[in-house]
Amino acid sequence: MDCTSTLYHHYFKAEDRFLNRRITPGYEPDVIIDFVQSGLNLASLYCLNTPTFNPILRELFLRRVFFHLVEAINQPNNSRIFRRICLDHIHCPLLALKKFYGNSETGRQKLLSLQQHLQQTHLTSGL
Repeated sequence: MDCTSTLYHHYFKAEDRFLNRRITPGYEPDVIIDFVQSGLNLASLYCLNTPTFNPILRELFLRRVFFHLVEAINQPNNSRIFRRICLDHIHCPLLALKKFYGNSETGRQKLLSLQQHLQQTHLTSGL
């Protein structure tokens, strides 16, 4: 398997484990961190100075990780520990998106929208 296939395989495997919601207690950090890291690794495949440069795919995977974490925080049927760990690790895709958007006006607007969405999620989650 080449590098791209390996990254995709690892990401979708980690995403399936993350979305499964039947996680053995005590393994929540492993599942969440693996999902976040595999998403960041896959997004880095499409960075500016790489042969596979694709800004649309890079933004897609970063936003996908971000919104999966937000959705998990908002799910009251998830354990409090799972939701809290998701909240603690949401800064990883958010900071990567901040770097991706750079200093453009549309980028600042998108980032501000994500930050407001996260702030609203944090206030309504009760964490």
